[in-house]
Amino acid sequence: MAVLVVVALALLAAAAVALLATVEAPRREGERPVRAFRRGLRAWLRPDAELRAEARSLAAVQPVDVSLEQMLRANVEPGGGYLEPGELAGSLHAAAVRVLPGHGHDAEG
Repeated sequence: MAVLVVVALALLAAAAVALLATVEAPRREGERPVRAFRRGLRAWLRPDAELRAEARSLAAVQPVDVSLEQMLRANVEPGGGYLEPGELAGSLHAAAVRVLPGHGHDAEG
């Protein structure tokens, strides 16, 4: 009996979340959230010809064999990186001094 109550509460919670999500979803002028949810669900379950054609064209794309080096070279951005090696080395050294006994200048203190 307790399991049924938990399952019912979970289903109610899921329905509430779905309805709340439709409040923020794009709606037509004057359309109620429940109607927008049903329209979106219907479109998801039975996509129209345009969506099916788009899905087929995306599925037909063939993968391209590219080495990791080629991919990284093609996507190089000018300027400094996200991490600076000097900052990273300093942070790692400070962490090692705090964690590892006998490491760094604080070994005697």
